[in-house]
Amino acid sequence: MDHPNVREAVRELDAANVPVLTMVSDIPNVPRIGYVGIDNRSAGRLAGHLLGRLSESKPQKVALFAGSLSYRGHEEREMGFRHILAEEFPHLQIVQLRESLDDFERGYKEAKALLEAYPEVSGIYNIGGGNRGIAQALEESGRAKEVVFGAHELTEHTRRFLLSGVIDFLIDQNPLQEARESVLALAKAARRKPIDGSTLSIRMQIVFRENISA
Repeated sequence: MDHPNVREAVRELDAANVPVLTMVSDIPNVPRIGYVGIDNRSAGRLAGHLLGRLSESKPQKVALFAGSLSYRGHEEREMGFRHILAEEFPHLQIVQLRESLDDFERGYKEAKALLEAYPEVSGIYNIGGGNRGIAQALEESGRAKEVVFGAHELTEHTRRFLLSGVIDFLIDQNPLQEARESVLALAKAARRKPIDGSTLSIRMQIVFRENISA
């Protein structure tokens, strides 16, 4: 979380010669040894590109969900998404951004309220977690086939909603690779060995129902 208290804690650890590595969501301008994760701005642009290409070429309304914009990664995804829509899909209007706090019940309530307030919404991009609640609300509304829904991470729940057609695409990252790269980087830091670059990028994978792994 990009918060002054977190930044201060990182500085205190650095002063005590304890190496700090950020994962998934970066905290820039602090004395950390590196960041391991995907390029979140590119992930947002990718989501916007996919949602735009899957939507009809006429004025339509779309909505965003975020776990929390206190996470820099979520903020970067939002920026990437907004920018590509403005550049390539200006007919798509973002009508709301709601926070789910990566929580099932909160995501469900927020999605239900969104669909009631904007029954004409044609696209949803969930930047963070809480996919199950949003997908359930969309499924119960009976509009899952009309709304393009893009999200992140292939899990037990997102797999089910992807196979049923409620979720149209997922942008997945490799948590095992993230964990492995993080351990290797910290091990190098502990031995005072140089790390190859401050950013260790994790490759993104686009998952559709047609290419989902068994």
